[in-house]
Amino acid sequence: MTFPDPNQFRLIVAGTTESGATDFIEAGPPAEFNVPDVAAGAFYWAVEDGHSLRNFGAPPEKVGLAGPDGSTFGISSFPAHSSGEVDPDTLDESMTATNDDGDAGMHASDTLDYEIVLTGKVDIVLPGGKKRTLGPGDLLVVAGVPHAWKNPYDEDCIYAVVTVGFNSREVTP
Repeated sequence: MTFPDPNQFRLIVAGTTESGATDFIEAGPPAEFNVPDVAAGAFYWAVEDGHSLRNFGAPPEKVGLAGPDGSTFGISSFPAHSSGEVDPDTLDESMTATNDDGDAGMHASDTLDYEIVLTGKVDIVLPGGKKRTLGPGDLLVVAGVPHAWKNPYDEDCIYAVVTVGFNSREVTP
């Protein structure tokens, strides 16, 4: 899989410094991940323990989706001709393999995900065989539901993602 060099993306952060001045904040390197034949990418920014003007985050030390009161920002990709099957032992603690419909790619997370497809195409599959094909410019919101990613196409799919951690998994009717 040819995931772009994470350093080709330039993160610019504007915020308030520790001294209270408004300035551009130097960001460190992203936290990179690579699950061969499934997905690769990098998280460039994360907020833990609540959002505020004084706690607006930093480059993450490790790869992981947002926890409660947190968020992450990154770039991910799905390789061409990938089935999306995941090894449950490789999932971040915020994700759970659900194996819905016997699909080893089905998983859910304790996050609200905002995604924008930049290049390529990918299918998002929901339980019961429900499927949508996403392409460049498509916007997706995933609200913690079981889903799987499939890229049967000839091109890698690269997308931007923001995850926001749920404070509760409670579902109201």
